Amino acid sequence: MIETLLNADLSPTRLMTIIKTIDITSDINKLVSRVREDTARTHAVSQAAEIMKLTNIHTRTLLLHCNESGNISLKAPDSAPASQLLYTVPGNSILFAINNQSFPVQLYAVQDNHLTLRQQIIVDADNPLFIDGSKVLFDSNPMGTGHTAFIGSINLPDRGADIGVFDRTSLRKIAWFPHDDSAARYLVSLELLEAAQDPEARKVAEELVYHYHPAVAWKAFQLIQQTNPQAALNYVPLLRKLQNSRLNHLLDQQSEAA
Repeated sequence: MIETLLNADLSPTRLMTIIKTIDITSDINKLVSRVREDTARTHAVSQAAEIMKLTNIHTRTLLLHCNESGNISLKAPDSAPASQLLYTVPGNSILFAINNQSFPVQLYAVQDNHLTLRQQIIVDADNPLFIDGSKVLFDSNPMGTGHTAFIGSINLPDRGADIGVFDRTSLRKIAWFPHDDSAARYLVSLELLEAAQDPEARKVAEELVYHYHPAVAWKAFQLIQQTNPQAALNYVPLLRKLQNSRLNHLLDQQSEAA
């Protein structure tokens, strides 16, 4: 079954080998039937809420299955115009087709703060597409007219990475936001504590400086530094262990300024 591919221990080569040996259309149909059966067992109001929870109305995507490693989703056909923005998908993804359909995907190389246009690929039943989200951004609506095929995806996210936002015309990076919802909440909490000049802010920061997401750890570090610059220096080795190039650059800048 396709669910067995939601395993963080499987290498990209192994993932691609397995997916080419299974009947993807049959497996997806079984997952769709399971979703239908699971939601049908609930009360009408709860059923509607459950369906909404599984559906992203903005992308027309249905979540079919998930575990701690990732998820399997299916994007319905549409005729949507191309968005002016392009987004990276942190982690590894495999795009696949069902029902003997096919669809085009435009690839871009991710290079720091800009994208470089690469080749356009046709995904079909015999040719699923593996994508390393740290190096490649994909656009499943390259013509700007939507797509007539279902787009299946297996997603193995990297919770510690960020979602990059790029302008479609200039291919320049214009924004980012945390992929992990908890990281976003912690960032907002730290910023609110800072704005309110809460006396307990440092205690919270001393806990969150151990967070695995670089943006959260950096913000917590800054709050500690505001009250006790010397104490903040003790956390520099901890932040270096995250091995994040952007974070290391910020620490280097701060060291040079001192």
